[in-house]
Amino acid sequence: MMTVCYPVASMTEAPDLMSEQVDELLFGETCELLEESGAFARVRTDYGYRGWVERRALTEPLHAPNRMVDVPFCDLLCENRNFYRPMMTLPRGARLDVGYSDTEKRYGFAVLPSKRVWYVHKEHLRPLPTGLGTEEDLRAGIVAQGLGYLGVQYRWGGRSPYGVDCSGLCFMAYRLNGLTIWRDASFEKNDSLREIPLADVKPGDLLFFPGHMALSLGGSEFLHASASAGRVIRDDFEKGPYGPSLREKLLCAATRFSSK
Repeated sequence: MMTVCYPVASMTEAPDLMSEQVDELLFGETCELLEESGAFARVRTDYGYRGWVERRALTEPLHAPNRMVDVPFCDLLCENRNFYRPMMTLPRGARLDVGYSDTEKRYGFAVLPSKRVWYVHKEHLRPLPTGLGTEEDLRAGIVAQGLGYLGVQYRWGGRSPYGVDCSGLCFMAYRLNGLTIWRDASFEKNDSLREIPLADVKPGDLLFFPGHMALSLGGSEFLHASASAGRVIRDDFEKGPYGPSLREKLLCAATRFSSK
């Protein structure tokens, strides 16, 4: 297994920077190296996605991560004071191995795969999500994490605060809670989901349209990364900017939860 050592590593369909971007890998995530071609490596992510990334964005892992970035952007600093330029800035969802000291109240020590150690603010991190908890808590967590991307620009293949697409938004809302769904806007490929009537949709459930998907906020409201709007927006089937037309195109609603 390899680990990502860039803040965000673009994954493309072919070993070419001008090829279509199909996904992004975040710092500290792991992947399996399948083959190499020039400056690129074909990888399989821990959630089963395959594509090409720059080989220099990958390195051998040092320690398993124990913390995840829980703010849009998190600076790694050379000193335990915040008026120095950051040595690296990591996006929400990046994973780190962090140590702590009783004498350091504000900062932890982020140990990078390169063995460099930088300071990181404790309040920018949280333990890795486990996917455990009550359905109510998980649904609330999924919605909260999704709303954390509100206003982020639309980026095809993106799944970071730098830019996110429709499936990347939904995928990250679940992943940040320790749950996995398929990365694409396809109900058929999401083996962990089951179809439900639209009337039964609850906050955190998913809505599928032709080539598009959204995260339900409950009732007629939903959150989606809209290419037309150019950003992540709240919408409404009854009175939103795109909701009424999307309601006519709805393919299905789906849930990952078993309760009815």
